Amino acid sequence: MPSVDVIYIHPAKQPVDFRLDQAYVLMPVGIIGLLNLLRRQGLSVKALNYPLEVLINPHFDLRAWLKGLKGVHLVLIDLHWYEHAYGALDVARVCKEILPEASVVLGGFTASIYAREILERFQEVDFVIRGDAERPLQDLAEWVCRGSVNSPHLSAIPNLSYRNGNNVVENDRSWCATAEDLDGLNFVDMDFLEHHRQYCEMQYNDTGLFQPSDISERLSLAGHWLCIGRGCQFDCAFCGGGRISHEIVAGRKVLVLRSVERVVDDLQRLHAMGIHQVSLSHDPAVLGRGYWSSLFEELRKRGVKIGIYNECFQLPTDEFIADFVRSVDLPHSELALTLLSGSERVRRLNGKSFSNRKLFRVLSTLKRHGVPIYVYFSLNLPGEDERAFEKTLTLARRIAAFYPPHILKMTNQCHTVDPCSPMSMEPQKYDVRVSMHTLMDYYNYCQQTYIARPDIDRGAFRGFTYGDRRTASIEALARKWDEFCAGQEARCFPVPQT
Repeated sequence: MPSVDVIYIHPAKQPVDFRLDQAYVLMPVGIIGLLNLLRRQGLSVKALNYPLEVLINPHFDLRAWLKGLKGVHLVLIDLHWYEHAYGALDVARVCKEILPEASVVLGGFTASIYAREILERFQEVDFVIRGDAERPLQDLAEWVCRGSVNSPHLSAIPNLSYRNGNNVVENDRSWCATAEDLDGLNFVDMDFLEHHRQYCEMQYNDTGLFQPSDISERLSLAGHWLCIGRGCQFDCAFCGGGRISHEIVAGRKVLVLRSVERVVDDLQRLHAMGIHQVSLSHDPAVLGRGYWSSLFEELRKRGVKIGIYNECFQLPTDEFIADFVRSVDLPHSELALTLLSGSERVRRLNGKSFSNRKLFRVLSTLKRHGVPIYVYFSLNLPGEDERAFEKTLTLARRIAAFYPPHILKMTNQCHTVDPCSPMSMEPQKYDVRVSMHTLMDYYNYCQQTYIARPDIDRGAFRGFTYGDRRTASIEALARKWDEFCAGQEARCFPVPQT
């Protein structure tokens, strides 16, 4: 086997030796650009999506795969979402066990927030990159993989945390990617990833409109999550990726967007590669009419007809919907509406500013155009007591009765407190008590929840409880939602166990 300079492994939630329950296959969208940047630097790169490999082959052996590699200098592992706090560090342990000479690097939002704690507690991790990683990773790779006289010293690499003896050193977090930096990245090519076609197939969302002629056509449907920007304009209570958290974690004060031309270049390439559906990292509907109208106009101008999965941060306008419908491949497209609650008060508290009346005006427009939609509720956000939940059930029943069932999906989920989310940083504002503050809190949470246990209340292990306000059991509310789902013609999904 040829030698490889850099390997990247996407971890599961579970430890390496445990068979998967919840796969968590989706990789952070930025990793594709990072790995292609290293390849442009002249380094050889190989990537593995560990949970995907185990889904393909339940007997997959990560240690055996690592032993088959030669010349590895750098091991990259994402710890972006807190759900990987245990799995990522277990992968790091195994990598250091098999490849003791290689340097292990963690990055992502969760790793950035808890960089010092990771380096203090886990000797298997050599480096953590905080915030944006493009330039820091290039500099670190040059230092680790080539070690030439022109390589920057560790102390000169921005955003880098590492150990110097028994001390943790945290360099200034002084580098933050610009729109021009993002435009220069390749967010499309994934041939460095084992089973990359199967990974694309895992990313496709069934819309209910596309009717394949046979099972082979259905199984060949492919999707791709695409980065179109970085940052956020909003500060939703439950989200650790909002405006303030981006400023804290990455030093980003404003949302940066890739140019319409570069985004459409990517959509055109993905379409030519046989991708049926692209999921966008940001919602064009809230980026301004100038942005989304130019995006759709450029798609039509180039004759690129591809499916788009778009998560609407607020409600889209009639004009956006009309332009969306005439620009995309509708049978492979879907709009997701994050309603959170049937209670307008709860919705406003958690960052969504629209009324139920406005919602049904938008639903009428979507129904007229025949747009597949995916409706998201949340069972346990601040303010969601039993009375608010009854409003959620009432709203869900109204939507199910109003919208064509073959193009409607609905789900209701429990939230766990995000590190660096508004409700984590200002619990008194949301009348909650937060119990998860450290990396080890999330590490232990993942240990407790990586097996779905039917005897565990679905409100357990969420990292927060309500203040003095009395609420019904989350498990009792979850069962009511499950009963509602059982009687629906539309695809309505029960509340997940964890």
